[in-house]
Amino acid sequence: MKTILVTGCAGFIGSHIAERLLNEGHMVVGVDNFHPYYQRALKERNMDGFKKHKNFKFFEGSILDDKLLNILAKEDIDIINHQAAIAGVRNSIKSPLEYLSINTLGTLKLLDRFRDAEKFIFASSSSVYGDVADNELPIKEDRKPKPISPYALSKLQAEEWCKLFSNLYGIRSIILRYFTVYGPRQRPDEAVEKFMRKILSGEPIEIYGDGEQTRDFTYVGDVVNANILTLSKGSGVFNIASGKRISVNKLVELLKKATKKEVKVNMIERQIGDVSHTWANIDKSKNELGFRPATDIETGLRNQFEHVQSLAKSLPTLSD
Repeated sequence: MKTILVTGCAGFIGSHIAERLLNEGHMVVGVDNFHPYYQRALKERNMDGFKKHKNFKFFEGSILDDKLLNILAKEDIDIINHQAAIAGVRNSIKSPLEYLSINTLGTLKLLDRFRDAEKFIFASSSSVYGDVADNELPIKEDRKPKPISPYALSKLQAEEWCKLFSNLYGIRSIILRYFTVYGPRQRPDEAVEKFMRKILSGEPIEIYGDGEQTRDFTYVGDVVNANILTLSKGSGVFNIASGKRISVNKLVELLKKATKKEVKVNMIERQIGDVSHTWANIDKSKNELGFRPATDIETGLRNQFEHVQSLAKSLPTLSD
């Protein structure tokens, strides 16, 4: 049994990780600042299944707060699982300083305060690779990153701090580059969740560009499995993905099947900061972590739509 600090424990991925760790018998210290990027009510609901667990201790606050970090340091933390971040490529273009502060400086402050921890697991993003030509896919971890948004740059800078602290202090850092994670509890601004909410209310969904851009959609349960594997295995950088890709237009077809509803589509102008394609080579994750994606996209979409329907019933006043 380990004592594991999970930052962003009320968020999409962080809540799933915290819940799984508790189910496996670990002590979890959770921290979240309920950033107003989206509704607090959704984040509170994310923790419903574990917030009263006897092995869970929660602290509300920011990873930028030195007083909070000092309090957390008294909890005898073994492993840091750092999921907290402000997400959103398009929003980062409007507010780059906030992304530098929370994503980069926040990671550095955690590394500095917990430099004696056994392991530091960092949630990074496929966005660090930038816009990769179709003929250069799938992407391997040794590809030189070329971020094209403040969000991507903030994640890459945080990665470099993880590597530096590994070299300076011997903390074993593991960097997980997530590819387009979807599933229950997804943020309301992310494509699949947004599309499902629109479909449920009978509104048209908006697709940027011609819809032929492709994504390596990765189910949240598989991402959680990868994080669990890193408790005992691995160091360095790993792609965490399905290892497959589909176009956004194909996603719309699958959404029709998952929701059993008609889908109205409006095509709008492509947005600055969006990459054309993502597709991961996951050989390293398979070989070194034993990672195996277990949930196909059809099943994953059905699971997510069930969650969206439950939200519509329990939190009917929530808007996008």
